[in-house]
Amino acid sequence: MLLYNNDLRLAHWLIERFYELCKDTKYARQHSDFYDWIKITESSGLKGFEKCADTFRRWSKEILNTFKYGITNGTTEGFNNKIKVLKRTSYGFRNFERFRTKILHCTN
Repeated sequence: MLLYNNDLRLAHWLIERFYELCKDTKYARQHSDFYDWIKITESSGLKGFEKCADTFRRWSKEILNTFKYGITNGTTEGFNNKIKVLKRTSYGFRNFERFRTKILHCTN
């Protein structure tokens, strides 16, 4: 497929380049490669990627902090998801303390 469609080839290259950038362990290189990736993506002519590059440019400080410090809110989001699933499958607890105990039990 990549041999027959230039847009698809470019999209694939941009995605792979971004994955490589994320896996890099040297922050200075990530920083410069990140802005290079945004510049290339903004001029790619691919609407979805251009919109993504615009979003990345607006959130660049936060994204680069993630590269630098490796801090994410993934754990918190996981706990929130567990609580939502528990709430959905419990059909509503009448006693809040029991619900709280069940939350504490399932998230430990």
